[in-house]
Amino acid sequence: MEQNTYRSLQELTGSDFQIVDNEPNIIGWEVKDEIGTYIGEVEELLFDPQTRAVRYLIIDLDDNGMNLEDKKVMIPLGIAHLHSNDDEVVLPGLHIDQYNALPDYDKDDIGPDTEVLIRSVIGSPAALRIEDSITEFDQNEFYNHHHFDKGRFYQRGGGR
Repeated sequence: MEQNTYRSLQELTGSDFQIVDNEPNIIGWEVKDEIGTYIGEVEELLFDPQTRAVRYLIIDLDDNGMNLEDKKVMIPLGIAHLHSNDDEVVLPGLHIDQYNALPDYDKDDIGPDTEVLIRSVIGSPAALRIEDSITEFDQNEFYNHHHFDKGRFYQRGGGR
């Protein structure tokens, strides 16, 4: 039987991971909701060193325009829209309560429990009813979910 070992995610900054030539480095870009309200700023990207795939945006919610807690949160890449014309990232459809329910980002405390919690907070109640509950964390299967579909992120370019 194969051992299911969790692979730690790494921050892009300070790693040897390179952004693909035709994809922008979005660290420092503003994050807004679908109507243009400021949410925060992309502070970091987390990637899986084995698959070389970006999994999460680290969003700094400090000084936001939505009355959100001042903290840093992990947002799955496929949730966001890239708007390269405006050098911004758009997070549509998330409610204030969801942002506030997300755990504070701590680069030294990322594991299966954190990732499952984030997925459950971000999933809509209807989606959570139809999705299977996660009984055993399988990292490879966990990322086969629309929350981690980089195509959803990069193919939505243009303006809001």
